[in-house]
Amino acid sequence: MGKAGIGPIRLEPVYKKAIWAGERLKKIRGLQEDGIGICREVCAYKGSENRVEKGQFKGCRIDQVIADYRRELMGPDDSGQLVRVAYMDTREDLSIQVHPNEEQAERIGDFEKSESWYILEADPGAYITAGVNCTDKAMLRNAAESGDMEQYLVRIPVKAGDFAMIPAGLVHACGKDMLALEVGSFGGITYRLYDYGRGRPLDLDKGMEILDPSLRCELVHTQEKVPGVPRPLVRHRLFSADVLDVEGVWNLDGYEGYRILCCVEGACRIIRDGEEYPLPYTKTLLIPASCGPVEIRGNARLLIAWKV
Repeated sequence: MGKAGIGPIRLEPVYKKAIWAGERLKKIRGLQEDGIGICREVCAYKGSENRVEKGQFKGCRIDQVIADYRRELMGPDDSGQLVRVAYMDTREDLSIQVHPNEEQAERIGDFEKSESWYILEADPGAYITAGVNCTDKAMLRNAAESGDMEQYLVRIPVKAGDFAMIPAGLVHACGKDMLALEVGSFGGITYRLYDYGRGRPLDLDKGMEILDPSLRCELVHTQEKVPGVPRPLVRHRLFSADVLDVEGVWNLDGYEGYRILCCVEGACRIIRDGEEYPLPYTKTLLIPASCGPVEIRGNARLLIAWKV
C-alpha cells in the first residue's frame, strides 16, 4: 500500500442458483450456467465473503483485508462488516419472507437484516410484495399453512428507476420478471413464510414471532435524470444510498468511510492517480476510506452505498 492509501477494489462476484431465476444476469455477464438468480457483489458475512479479483489483495477474502487494513478500508466504521450488495434476477416470485431486527438477531448471534431494492429492469406489470393487510398473526399463519396467504399480501407495482426500503420485520418478497439491486445491512437470517407450494420448508414459528404487520414500504421514484447531483435514496443507521447520474465528469471526494459504486445504467470509468477502472453496466467497485478522490467519467447512473 502506498502513501496515498488503498486504491479501488474490485471483488469477484459470487453467483448463486435459484429456482426463481431469470436470464438477465446470464445475458449481461455472459455466464455459461443457467439458473443464476443471485449475484453477491459485496459481502463480508461469514461463509459468504467475496474475494478480491485483482490488484494488491488478489485472491484474499474481503474479511481478511478488513482485518489487516481496517482503518484504511473502513475509516471510522469498526463493525468489521460492509454494506451488502447483491443482484436478484427473477423470472418467478420469490418466497414471502421476513428478517429479524438487531435485538432479535443478537439473541441468535447474528446481525439485523434490513435491506432496500433498486429496480434496474422490470417487465410490464412487475411488482414487489411489501407488507400485509391483516394485523391478526393467527389469521396470517392459518393462511400460510393453508396456501391462501396471497389475499393478505400488499403488492406494489414497480418499474425501472424505483427504489424501495424494506426494514427488518416487514413481510416482503421481490416479484417476478425484474432485475433488482439489493443494498442492505449485515445479517443473514431469513424466515420463509409462504412459498407458492414449491415444497421448501417454512419458518412459521420464528417468522410470525418477529413480523410487524403495521410496517409499510414507500417507493422513491428516480426516473428523472438530474446529472451531477447525488440524490438520497435511504438513510438507515446501518446503510445509506444515493443515486447519481453522471454525464461527462464527476469527482467523488470528501468522504470519511468507504463507498460502494454500482453502475445501474450506462457505463463509466473510475480514474484514480492516472489508473482507470472500467465500470460497465451492473459492475461494482469498492472505494476504500483511504483511497482519496476519484474521478468518474462517462454516461452512467450509479448507486452509491455506504454506512453512515
